[in-house]
Amino acid sequence: MNQETIEEKRNLSLLKDVIQNVMPVNKLLGIEIRKLEKGYAEVRVPFQAKFVGDFQRGLWHGGILASVADTTGGLVALSMAQPGDQVNTVDMRIDYLHGAIEADVFGNAMLVKSGKRIILADVKLFQKHQEEPVVVARCAFSILRK
Repeated sequence: MNQETIEEKRNLSLLKDVIQNVMPVNKLLGIEIRKLEKGYAEVRVPFQAKFVGDFQRGLWHGGILASVADTTGGLVALSMAQPGDQVNTVDMRIDYLHGAIEADVFGNAMLVKSGKRIILADVKLFQKHQEEPVVVARCAFSILRK
């Protein structure tokens, strides 16, 4: 393994720790980063009763799902950044395909494009089966290189 690869793995490990254990909103959501590679991320969010938005049907609130999608896509954008770069969400197009029941939500995000100023990621949130997503989103992030 060359020095660049070792440094990249160290940076991704640090990024994972900060996103999961330091950022207050992610701690509140209980986001668990299951996999993080350059251009790819997988997360799990354990169900909490306070996430219910439709109490009659027991479904997750759409804003919580949007936050999970944004964070999952943001992991991909940050995985493409160098230490010191600034990454911010500039746009997110989200489709709610069906209600998320009172169970854990899983997500994965994949890099679409990493440009000079914009990074695009596609996100899918699902519960029991990846083939039946509850949310799909296209996230755009600005990147200000150091």
